[in-house]
Amino acid sequence: MANIINVSKLGSLDIVIIENRFDEIYLIDKNTNVEIINSNVTIIDVTKNGNVTVNVNKDSVLKYFILLSQNTDRIFDIFGNVNVISVSLDETHEMINVNLLSENAKFNLKRLVYSDNFKSGFVYYVDHKNKSTFSNIENVGIASNGAKIIFDVTGKIESGMAKSRCSQLSKGILMDDESVINAKPILLIDEYDCFANHGASIGKMSDEALFYIRSRGLTKEDAFFLIISGIVNPYIDSIPDEKFKEEISNRLSNLIKG
Repeated sequence: MANIINVSKLGSLDIVIIENRFDEIYLIDKNTNVEIINSNVTIIDVTKNGNVTVNVNKDSVLKYFILLSQNTDRIFDIFGNVNVISVSLDETHEMINVNLLSENAKFNLKRLVYSDNFKSGFVYYVDHKNKSTFSNIENVGIASNGAKIIFDVTGKIESGMAKSRCSQLSKGILMDDESVINAKPILLIDEYDCFANHGASIGKMSDEALFYIRSRGLTKEDAFFLIISGIVNPYIDSIPDEKFKEEISNRLSNLIKG
């Protein structure tokens, strides 16, 4: 099991500074302001009903996991490189604001949402405030038992921020006729010399895929589990701590199997 440092135990300062650290894992579980300076580290964020601000300087790389979090808003001020993986299994409504502040600053987010008979909403606002900045947001939503998921994604490339790239993609799988997934992609582009795109693909699980798998002798429930497992397993496998990995894996298995 990984050795995780809880930032709550680093002191009661308003700002937690992580400087000249490499290959360490930190845990955030409450309102926190974090500065990452000349470091390559991982943060696991399990905050509920809070606000988190993260500042990443240009010489830093941050892997950021949002796990079992609920109703927490986050701000990322980025001069360096940030990669976010998020798994949401409970009813939650969250916002992420991203400011890309220096040339070659990067933000990449992959989020998995499994909603079972409740409503969840996720709002993103990514602002490219310098040249040659990069952002990519990929959402995957799975809705069952009348659930509703909303992905509201806005990407902005300001005038003069040439060579910047902004991408958005939302995918949704509806497990029944009552569930709903809405994707609201917005691009605000004030610069000609850039690349920006968005896409959304939402629909029910393929009857052809289910039929093919069941023709190999599996029950309908096992076929569902096999298909959904292929989607969620990459998220689970990326989690750097075995305790969180096992908890999320068990919860997802219970949700998929009903």
